[in-house]
Amino acid sequence: MRRWLLLLGSNLAHDTRVRDALERLSSLGQATPLTSIQHFPSHDGNRGEYYNALAVLAVDVPRGVLTDRLRQLEVALGRRRDADGEVAIDVDILAMSDGERWLADTHALAKGEFERLPVATLLRQAAITAERDSSG
Repeated sequence: MRRWLLLLGSNLAHDTRVRDALERLSSLGQATPLTSIQHFPSHDGNRGEYYNALAVLAVDVPRGVLTDRLRQLEVALGRRRDADGEVAIDVDILAMSDGERWLADTHALAKGEFERLPVATLLRQAAITAERDSSG
């Protein structure tokens, strides 16, 4: 069973969508919240503030399949990628476990996710270090 480390976020005025996403993740696999939902400023300063949380999803699917399923979940919870500044819900893959350690997702690394305040803070609280995969 693959274990995926996910970041959930919403910049709506309340944390309801993050709570809904945490509940709906269980329809994809075994979902476990790792942190409480917390409020952070936007990383770009243009989209208000976000509610963020970390979760682990255990599901035996490749990354591409998981990405598609997460996008479907986002749409079901009101995510519109054409909405100016509004992010009803965003679910990003941060890392995958190899059974012993967390390997940082290359897409998350490319986006600079690990340098952003919410991710760094939540990872620290969950006592998780995501390593770069030296094989790739």
